[in-house]
Amino acid sequence: MMLKHHIKVALRNIRKQGFYSFLNILSLSVGITLSLLVLLLVKHELSYDKSFNQSESIYRVATKGILSSNFINSATSPMPLGDLMTKYDEVESVVRFVPGANNVVSNEDVKFNEEHFRFADASFFEIFDLDIIAGESESLLKSPNSVVLTKSAANKYFGEQNPIGKIITRANMNYKVTGICEDMPVTSHFKFNFLASISTIDAILLKKADTTYVQNWKKDWLYLNCYTYIKLKPTVESRSFEENFNKEKDALLLPQVKETLQSELSTDSIKLDFYLQPITDIHLHSHLTAELQPNSKPVYINLFIFIAVFILLTTCINFINLTTAKARRRFNEVALRQMVGAGRRQLVWQFLTEAILYSLSATFFGLVLLELLIPFFNFFFNLQLNFSILTGWIDFFWILMLVLFVSIMSGAFPAFFFSGLKPKHILQGNYRIKNNGLLVRGIFVCAQIAISIFLLIVVTGMWWQISYINQYNPGFDSKNIMVIERGGAIGKNYQNFKSDLLKINGIESVSACSSLPGDDYFQGTFKIKNGANEKVAVLPMNYVDRDYFTMLNLTLKTGRFLDEAEGDSLGILLNHTAITEYDIKKPLGQKIEVFGNKDFELNVVGVVKDFHFETYYEKIKPLALILMGEKMNFDYILVKLNAQHSVATSQLINETWKKYSESSPFEWQMLTTRLSNLYEEDIRIAKIISVFAILSLFMTILGIIALTAFITEYKSKDIGIKKVLGISRQSIILQIFSDFSLYIIIGVILSILPAFIALTAWIESYAYARFLNGFIFILDAVFVAGLAYLSVFYQSYRMASERPADSWQYK
Repeated sequence: MMLKHHIKVALRNIRKQGFYSFLNILSLSVGITLSLLVLLLVKHELSYDKSFNQSESIYRVATKGILSSNFINSATSPMPLGDLMTKYDEVESVVRFVPGANNVVSNEDVKFNEEHFRFADASFFEIFDLDIIAGESESLLKSPNSVVLTKSAANKYFGEQNPIGKIITRANMNYKVTGICEDMPVTSHFKFNFLASISTIDAILLKKADTTYVQNWKKDWLYLNCYTYIKLKPTVESRSFEENFNKEKDALLLPQVKETLQSELSTDSIKLDFYLQPITDIHLHSHLTAELQPNSKPVYINLFIFIAVFILLTTCINFINLTTAKARRRFNEVALRQMVGAGRRQLVWQFLTEAILYSLSATFFGLVLLELLIPFFNFFFNLQLNFSILTGWIDFFWILMLVLFVSIMSGAFPAFFFSGLKPKHILQGNYRIKNNGLLVRGIFVCAQIAISIFLLIVVTGMWWQISYINQYNPGFDSKNIMVIERGGAIGKNYQNFKSDLLKINGIESVSACSSLPGDDYFQGTFKIKNGANEKVAVLPMNYVDRDYFTMLNLTLKTGRFLDEAEGDSLGILLNHTAITEYDIKKPLGQKIEVFGNKDFELNVVGVVKDFHFETYYEKIKPLALILMGEKMNFDYILVKLNAQHSVATSQLINETWKKYSESSPFEWQMLTTRLSNLYEEDIRIAKIISVFAILSLFMTILGIIALTAFITEYKSKDIGIKKVLGISRQSIILQIFSDFSLYIIIGVILSILPAFIALTAWIESYAYARFLNGFIFILDAVFVAGLAYLSVFYQSYRMASERPADSWQYK
């Protein structure tokens, strides 16, 4: 009965306050919506690779070690490691897979460039338990030239047809479709659209090399050519297993190391160890060489959780201040209830019930708003968040917890505040807020100001760095360069294709290369003899044609660029870092031997000034540039456009491409766009945090207005007396300003150090960075403080402008 009574009274009070109640519910619902959006984002990031059965037992085997003075820390591993793993009782299943190069996949006239074509062992679906929609699961990936398509790929190539038994073609090789599986979950650290049997690689390699090479490719412990995943039995401790297999692998690895060093007459050391990475940790904590796709950073999770907690607390604090700001109008109600026998517990439950009803109403509207906002949020920030309170009991549980949290946080203070009032003092008008009550509210506002400045500084620092990398000179010219994907489709017709393109008005030059800035470059191993010293060098390599250097406007430090006319088929161009790191005193004419092939030497013909061939996350490394051989395939064709280019120029390039590529898909983008996309994750996160920083600033301003309204309400009698005594409006406003100044100044001071620490933690991921100017720190702080003072001025000016009689009407 009492609960029913509390609910009835609470509903009556909510209806009575009308528009004021609407604003309270709106404020709470917006806060709940924003908090849920942030928490959904956190949930999304933390859910990576957890959809697989027993995901906590699945590990990727990564490689670390040293080759001479070259440190190795790679996500890849050698092929024979997988064979070794199958011999351990602790291992339930092992799978290796190899990414295929970007190539055209076709089904008759349906053709697309596909970069997510993988080769895998038949045990793939034992570890990554995707649903098999069609095909016999026991026989998948066991036969050469067999392939499994994802559901989306099957629809893309076959539509409503049944793909099982049909043939698709890739790189002049036919594959028989033997199965259809569900798409890889969005929250996975790698993706595929096609999964072919790993035995198919033998046939691919036999087209290019002899059987000896194929066998060595599968048995070479020093060739990191695949990704290895294992599933341990539930009772196995991963660290002890890791130590055991590293000891035993040496029996297989060390003989090859010894043989390699003896054949090369080298005194260098080669050491490789393997370690297990839980797949659930890869997305946030792994940033190795040869990652399958860019990973995120744990600092973002911490920042998002901080934002969610801040928004919730700010919402509750604003509710408290708004609820108690006009509390005088409910004092008589409280006094009368106490006089007719209502105890403090009953009053506490009455106000808590009202807060719960506010929270339930706000949660309902918040969930509706969330459903409406998620599609826009996903679209603008390139996310794939989803939420359903009906299908996920965990989501429903957290919603209930959120309602309970908001209800207690927002309702507890008003409940105990009102229930603690004395009837005698209320009816006589002798009520005064205690100093510690004002202090607590001031601390809340102080925290709001500090956090708003903190978020504003962090997001300003992020955009400052993003602006820096967009303006920073990478050491090459990327303007007006069109990048045509999968240039190898031209085959042996490259020179004819190049000649025809140069005849098109608007094209300045044409070139080709195997890698672009930001790609994972192929690593070549060389032996450099420098007098009596000898060093093994692992160099990223890029195969290019002769016009690559002038197109990108690279700068020579010494020597000349590579040129077929100069007989540079065995020439090599090094960057300055390679010269300094390997201490090459006289680079021109230096002979560099290919490690493992004494009869193959390259001649250094020049040294280029360092340029950023990787992202700004990495320091510039040694680099080797080599002319592309006639029989080599290349990945990209570069077209330099001049000022006369137009849409017609692109159309003519497309027509020429179709002529020489047998109508392969024409896909291109500008090099500047491609470079910007390298930092897409940071830009996306900066946009998200920018939105929440602006909204948190707005909520902070609302909180200041609410607290100002509360203080001026309680001081209204004093303000009225001062006006009767002739105190000017300016003096009254200045007095209210002085009450707030301390909180604002403390908030500014408290925000600087945490913002500096957080921004430093984020910016450490960049090897080349420009930290936020100290003046910007001050400017952000002054901006927030200025908005705070404007908010105080607005509310205090209204109160100072009221007639004294208006201030006393409730007294």
